[in-house]
Amino acid sequence: MKYGIYQASRKGGRPYNEDRLLYAQSEAALVLAVADGMGGHAHGEVASQLTVDTLGRMFNEEARPLVADPSGFLLDAIYAAHDAINVHALEADMPEPPRTTCVACIVQEDMATWAHVGDSRLYHFDRDRLRMHTRDHSLVQDLIDRGIFSADEAEQKAGRNFLYNAVGGTMLPDIEMSDATPLHEGDLLLLCSDGFWGTLTPEEMLAELKARPLQQAVPRLMDLAEQRGGAHCDNLSVLALRYGPEPAVG
Repeated sequence: MKYGIYQASRKGGRPYNEDRLLYAQSEAALVLAVADGMGGHAHGEVASQLTVDTLGRMFNEEARPLVADPSGFLLDAIYAAHDAINVHALEADMPEPPRTTCVACIVQEDMATWAHVGDSRLYHFDRDRLRMHTRDHSLVQDLIDRGIFSADEAEQKAGRNFLYNAVGGTMLPDIEMSDATPLHEGDLLLLCSDGFWGTLTPEEMLAELKARPLQQAVPRLMDLAEQRGGAHCDNLSVLALRYGPEPAVG
């Protein structure tokens, strides 16, 4: 399995960074994850850290060297992270459990399987186009899906950051799963927090990622997202994987 990978995280205009990233591998499998601690709930960084720690620990235990059931693993690991957050909140006598979004992916045997909670996204590109991205668990997306408002109208009315699904808290997360998806040489997987994708179009992402190695393309996209986010730019994080060889350095 030949691939290139690059990850980056910045605090943007916020006083600290509540995003956390995970990349781990066995001899035959990879796990990738982005968790974005929810700023409206105290100690979001605790929730995001516990989530990636739980996913990483369980992957190291189960990838021998393949994960036997990627879908089952992702469900179990995210539910385990949810429990870990709530137990920590109880032991630390927090007034309420912190919460986080999560998007996570297992790559093995030329296939990718992913799961997400909240509005951290996974984008799947082939060489020439966007194949898909995950659907946000937000009030804005719900209003769009129901045909009540257009995307621009919904964001003005509701605010993009109102989420109805999270890891941690009194409600069990509603984990949305993908089917196992074939990967071909040149395919790109991009896992990112909303501080990254919120100001960039898929076309802008793909143009950079096609033209340059990840180690050049990702920082350029981060710079653009941070510039557009302005003084109050959210934390922004991205974990990018190119399946197959990287293009030559330009």
